[in-house]
Amino acid sequence: GESGSSFVIREFGTYDQLEGIVELTGRPLPERPDGIVCVAKYSSAVDPACVKTEAQYERLARDNPSTCFLRCFREYEDGDLLMGQAGVTAFPTFDVFYGGNRVARITGSSTSTELEKILGMYQLQNSSLDLFSESADNSKRLEWGDGKIKSPMDTPRTTGRFIPGYDWDKDAGAFDDAASKYEDDFENTFGNWVPDTDYK
Repeated sequence: GESGSSFVIREFGTYDQLEGIVELTGRPLPERPDGIVCVAKYSSAVDPACVKTEAQYERLARDNPSTCFLRCFREYEDGDLLMGQAGVTAFPTFDVFYGGNRVARITGSSTSTELEKILGMYQLQNSSLDLFSESADNSKRLEWGDGKIKSPMDTPRTTGRFIPGYDWDKDAGAFDDAASKYEDDFENTFGNWVPDTDYK
């Protein structure tokens, strides 16, 4: 890969790309009605202050797999145009988006703690859903034994929920309870009654 490339940080090169990603991350998900947090870093590959923050930004991305991390370098083709459209005047600059809107902007190289604090504020509303880590694709498959059931008791027993009259919090369903009740009533009413088989 090229210098500064990362598996957990997505690169963008135009303002339209940024707007598209921010709009996409702002869409509601089942576990996240306001979408997910998105962080965009405007950086430079030759500025020492920016280079100093790369490792911190990479660590932050790995520690927050439920957040979308983006990065753009000033040296990209049309990079100056993008920076002008985004209103970036200092490097590095970090924009935090939530619900499709920019909720914070931080500038300077000593911003790691401040960025973590802002992420913590907006991730409080989010679950621990893993969307962007390196193991996100495999985590669910590995959790279920890669499609092979090791023990039937390891899988959720959901089928019974869709059978009418089934009480999923009990061992027996409503029909079983009714049958047991009628059996008990019969025995209590008739005891050890035996039909008369002597015909005269």
